Amino acid sequence: MSSKRLSLGGGFYVPAVLAVITVIYLISALQLGPPMKEGNMTASFFPILTAVLMLVALVSAMAQDVHRTRSEEKKVPDAEPDDDAELSKTYGGISVGAISVVLLTAGYLLAFDLIGYFVSTFFYVLLLMFQFGSGSAKNWLMRLVATCAITGAGYLLFEVFFQVRLPTLWS
Repeated sequence: MSSKRLSLGGGFYVPAVLAVITVIYLISALQLGPPMKEGNMTASFFPILTAVLMLVALVSAMAQDVHRTRSEEKKVPDAEPDDDAELSKTYGGISVGAISVVLLTAGYLLAFDLIGYFVSTFFYVLLLMFQFGSGSAKNWLMRLVATCAITGAGYLLFEVFFQVRLPTLWS
């Protein structure tokens, strides 16, 4: 066992903070009552399900970051990171990708009420796909198809199944 301390960055701490927030959300959802009553879903079912799935994903992301960090430290144990390369990829220990997702999400939340579900969700999903994918032109069509499918699925989920009225540009 090594006496070296494992140095974790934003890839661990951002999901950890989100996990704490998700646990608080889960506790609130559990206070709504049981998720199932007499064989039917109650108001707490989807919030509880969402929180549990989110916690599984966040714990998985944290475990992957720990595993990645350990693997990198084993490969080059005594090498010092290049300061210029490190600064271009992270800011305060948080990756530029994570910062851009937070900014995109904040923009989406602001645009959602102003320009409606369809326009804001379409551009939000499309921009996220470009954030996480390669910039090759051959993927444009697939990204547009996937973006339309995700936007449509979200509409069906909330408008049809949950009967929640979503804001639109024309209303």
